[in-house]
Amino acid sequence: MTSGTDAVIAVLNDVDPYGLAPGEPDGAPPDEYAPEASELAGILAQQGSVSSQDVDRVWRHWFGDALTGVIGADAMTAFVVRLNELASAS
Repeated sequence: MTSGTDAVIAVLNDVDPYGLAPGEPDGAPPDEYAPEASELAGILAQQGSVSSQDVDRVWRHWFGDALTGVIGADAMTAFVVRLNELASAS
């Protein structure tokens, strides 16, 4: 895993769209969202930013649903902002 992927995992774990509590004692493994995070980190590295459409496309690939439908539009907007802050910080 790259550090970019690790950073995206940290943001995804904060959002925790499915309430899996990654990294918590009774939760999922800390890298529960690693496949999705890796794909999102790749988009960030290639494009320099992600859009909510990018995130929804990745989410549909892995889960069959758009993340916007899971967490809501406001949370998605905040999530995309946080992801794009990762790109600008690197």
